[in-house]
Amino acid sequence: MSSSPKRNGGNAIEQLVVVETTQLKERLNQLYKMRANKPQQTASFEHLWDLKELALLEGKSSVEVPRPLLDELDGALDQLPKPN
Repeated sequence: MSSSPKRNGGNAIEQLVVVETTQLKERLNQLYKMRANKPQQTASFEHLWDLKELALLEGKSSVEVPRPLLDELDGALDQLPKPN
């Protein structure tokens, strides 16, 4: 995973992280499956899902995602019950 700073329209710099598309797909699918009973997903989840889908459609092996959204995804995955 690599990262690069990028301006987000204002003066703030948003940290982008390069993630393998398959890795992002697996993480999002894991969260989606565990939240199947809760159909409402966060805007962050939807944005990451869209970035993943676009990368798959374009045949890209990696995708740049905002660090805060990736951190949010990791935090949500950490809160999921662990399999036995």
